[in-house]
Amino acid sequence: MKWKGRGSYTVEGTVIICCICFITGLIIVAGFYCHDRMVLQSTADELSMYGSFWTGRAVHPGTGEVDYEAMKSSADRMPEVIEEKGYQMLEGKLLWGHVSDISIERSLFGTEILVEIQGGFSVGQRQIDCRVEAAAMIFKSEDLPRRPKPEQGGAENGVGEPQG
Repeated sequence: MKWKGRGSYTVEGTVIICCICFITGLIIVAGFYCHDRMVLQSTADELSMYGSFWTGRAVHPGTGEVDYEAMKSSADRMPEVIEEKGYQMLEGKLLWGHVSDISIERSLFGTEILVEIQGGFSVGQRQIDCRVEAAAMIFKSEDLPRRPKPEQGGAENGVGEPQG
């Protein structure tokens, strides 16, 4: 019996299927990594905004320094509680990743809140570290836009005109 190389299709098919499975696995792992990184980044952004409003409430309007008495009186706004809120926000949302540390601090000049979340992503025996940062300007209540108060009895605003 003469063999005409019929087994070559089996070998080529095995190599091609293995390559396709490997590439598909890499795409899935990359998707999980991107998902976890985006969840960490969005949480850092939300915490920085939350922290910026919190710090702005505790800033003394005259001097611009932090009023530590106001910070102590509002225990629900302490940085440790904001960090705990970050852990609660991330609970159950990461596919393969984990969070190792959340840190919240003010910038060097005190105009921004800096949030840093450090985490990791494990693929088998490999550990890929992930660190995301977010910053938000500190909003003081005086800086936020307000509606002007209507003048009392002013005819130019239509207030106080006689009905008749």
